Amino acid sequence: MMAMVGCQHDPDDQPQPAPPATGPFGTPLTVEIPANFPQMPIPADNPFTVEGVELGRYLFYDERLSGNNTQSCASCHMPHLAFTDNGTRFSTGIDGIEGDRNAMALVNLAWDTRFFWDGRALTLEEQILGPVVNPIEMHET
Repeated sequence: MMAMVGCQHDPDDQPQPAPPATGPFGTPLTVEIPANFPQMPIPADNPFTVEGVELGRYLFYDERLSGNNTQSCASCHMPHLAFTDNGTRFSTGIDGIEGDRNAMALVNLAWDTRFFWDGRALTLEEQILGPVVNPIEMHET
């Protein structure tokens, strides 16, 4: 009899329901736009989310995105120098090879419509892999 009582189902031991979904992409992030700025163009398939910002920050500092695990985006876009490359004429890649240009400052990118010095990328989503796979910059394949 004792064994049967000890194995009974405890009604308080039920799994709790999952919290309600916050949306298909994550927790929406509200951004306060300065009064003199236009509305920020946000792609429908890549909205601002708390999780997206956290992931972006993590990837920006992740040296594993480079071929030899020593260089991140922040290696050339240095936060303590306003996300620039110290005013050098050319940025230096992972193998010590100078690139064709210096790293651009990263300021108000959400409003930009051209990326890289030559404007070849039209969106941040299009730009993001360029430096990672560039054989001089981060040299990851």
